[in-house]
Amino acid sequence: MRDREKVKVITPFPLTDKQREILYSKLSRVIRELFLLEEEIDPSLIGGVVILWGEILIDCSVKTQLERLKERILKEGIPHVHGR
Repeated sequence: MRDREKVKVITPFPLTDKQREILYSKLSRVIRELFLLEEEIDPSLIGGVVILWGEILIDCSVKTQLERLKERILKEGIPHVHGR
């Protein structure tokens, strides 16, 4: 029997059974073979999820979004917003 592909899922808190089921279902649309979810907890992510599949990285974490926003603000500055 062949080993199943492993997909690492990193979240800031443990997944519920329902979340795990939904995630597996969504990933099954892309990964066309049986795979195992390998879960890891990283509270520094704040929210969202990071998925590692082979060399593919899908980072939908709040931490990364905030870091990108910070970089953009530092690079471009904060646009002036006119009041009413």
